[in-house]
Amino acid sequence: MGDYVLILKTKDQNLLDFVSGRIRDGGLHISSCSHPKNKTCSAFIVSTPEELISKEAEGWGFLKRDLKGFKREYRRANHSLYQPPFTNKPPVKSLFTPSELSYITNEVMKRIKMKSLPDFFPRPKSGLLKSDPVILALERVEMIHFWPLHSSEGECAESWRVGPLNKSFCDHVEHYFGSNVALYFAWLTNYITWLILPAVAGSLVSLYHYIHPDINVDNSLVTPIYTLFIVIWGVLFVKGWERKCSSLVCDWGIEEVQWRREVRPGFTGRKRISPVTGMPERHFSSQERLFRYCVSAFVTLALLIVAFFFMVLSLNLQGYIHKFSYSRNYLLFPSISWLCDEGQLFDRSGKGPMPYLLLKVPIILHLVTIQILNKIFQVVANILTNWENHRSPIEHENALYIKRFFFEAFDCYIALFYLAFVEADIVLLRKTLTSFYTYDSLRRLSCETFIPLLTRKASRKIAKKEDKVSSNSRMDEDYDKGEYEQFDDYLEMVVQLGYVTLFAGAFPLAAPLSVICNILELYSDIFKLSFITRRPKVHRVTNIGVWSFLVKGIVLLSIFTNLYIFCFTSEQLMTYAPNFFDRVPLSPEEALKAGSDHYHVIAADAGMAVATTMMSLEHMILFLVVVMWLMVPETTPSVKDETARREYVKFMESIGSTGENNVAAMCTSVGTKPKNLWGKVKLFHENSEINEY
Repeated sequence: MGDYVLILKTKDQNLLDFVSGRIRDGGLHISSCSHPKNKTCSAFIVSTPEELISKEAEGWGFLKRDLKGFKREYRRANHSLYQPPFTNKPPVKSLFTPSELSYITNEVMKRIKMKSLPDFFPRPKSGLLKSDPVILALERVEMIHFWPLHSSEGECAESWRVGPLNKSFCDHVEHYFGSNVALYFAWLTNYITWLILPAVAGSLVSLYHYIHPDINVDNSLVTPIYTLFIVIWGVLFVKGWERKCSSLVCDWGIEEVQWRREVRPGFTGRKRISPVTGMPERHFSSQERLFRYCVSAFVTLALLIVAFFFMVLSLNLQGYIHKFSYSRNYLLFPSISWLCDEGQLFDRSGKGPMPYLLLKVPIILHLVTIQILNKIFQVVANILTNWENHRSPIEHENALYIKRFFFEAFDCYIALFYLAFVEADIVLLRKTLTSFYTYDSLRRLSCETFIPLLTRKASRKIAKKEDKVSSNSRMDEDYDKGEYEQFDDYLEMVVQLGYVTLFAGAFPLAAPLSVICNILELYSDIFKLSFITRRPKVHRVTNIGVWSFLVKGIVLLSIFTNLYIFCFTSEQLMTYAPNFFDRVPLSPEEALKAGSDHYHVIAADAGMAVATTMMSLEHMILFLVVVMWLMVPETTPSVKDETARREYVKFMESIGSTGENNVAAMCTSVGTKPKNLWGKVKLFHENSEINEY
């Protein structure tokens, strides 16, 4: 269950013997097998023997549940005092889950050093060190594929069979895929649960608007209340997730190791002696990386300008930038916008040819352009992040994710921000937001659910016809699968959260639609992991990383976006304070372009009053957010108690291992009689319920 596939792009027997010998010296089992596709490559199966598993589990401090149900650090000497995880089904009686076995194999591989530098070993540009791990050296010269092998189909499909709506679903995902994958599904299920209340509220607001045709999001009295509710909900959702995350990680028994300094394969630098390990290592100065950060920021900004240019062209093509727009002097392109004039191809009034079909073309072109730009920037972001030369994989991943998120979120939101804050047209904002949300949801469902399902069925039919039989069938199946890309799953959900929160006052139906789409997304993601992609490597993480920061940023930004929509973009504030604004009627031609027969402006003597109102509301909401943030703790009392209990057990075990002599020495230093203190410690240890093992 913790087996790995190792494929080397060589048939050099000296190199193969060296690599396999070093792996065996590291305590792992390695067996050769035939490569499923390429006869010029060599394939191996790497596994960890039981004795090494127990040793590594003790060294990493894995927490196992004892016969009383309490979790404590695993000790080989007390192997019989622990019970297997509830997710291990008979006849499997191992104390360790498949994710723990996979993690151990990967970590042992990372620690196997070169020790010598034979002439036949390929040299990367950055050179080799005897202290380099073998797998790292092979990755530097791009000669290796190394991934965890799926267990039997019954094992890998257990999470799918349990179902995302089962309470133990996340536990089963962690059992097989590890906490890095399980926390994504935990976040998504938690997001769906928290969305239920906004979904009910958004449905009621939309129903109210439907019953009263003369009332819409522009002039509704209830929409601002819903918007305030969404802002408060966003803060509580973030805090609720922090509590849920700490509870899950505590229950899974995962503790993040702070001292680890894992080196990324592409990291280069000058050689020096490590101040931590005392071994030779590569070092890259932070000053040089700062310069590269600046270059990356400049390139990213240039590409954002390109994306903004395409957005402007799209808005011209959709007729949202026209000769009456505020930005007509510098953003109007008459050579394109004429296609939206009366009677032309994309006439929004419906007087053009095939209006129900052709009016969708500009939106589809906009979304296709976004996807193309995102693919281009994905390549550029990878190049820039590699050039920044981050030492650890986590630092590299965070830098890459931040670049890609800001670019792809910019692509998704920039047209909406333009309509909300430049044109101040909530009618067009609502139409565009509805179109973006609908088409993006359909794209996700088709690309991640229906297409993979049809592909799987087709591949199974082909396999049955060919009647393939192989001694390495598991490796054969995994070889043709793609790697799991978690970034896209997180990105889609975080962008959707932005649709729900940033423009709550314009699209109340976003929340109920998101509940439905996310349930389908949940099923499609676990199906993809179980059957479509390779099994990802296990990382024992305690949070969702940089995504937590990005979610907090969106929730905070929603305060200002919704407040601006309330005060200026829509007539919501005008509904509450009509004396602050004046209505300006529009000509028929202007009304056709704007989607309304008037627009509102601040009254001549009410500018200060509107500004004061907005500033007061902003400060009040921010104060409320800060109070809620400080009042709601990040962890639950049960997690605090369990953490304290584990620390206590660890302390008592350390005292027991040092013996009475060491305790006596400690007592002497504080002027206490050793015999009395040792007796009290033993008595407390024996009478404590949590230590009755």
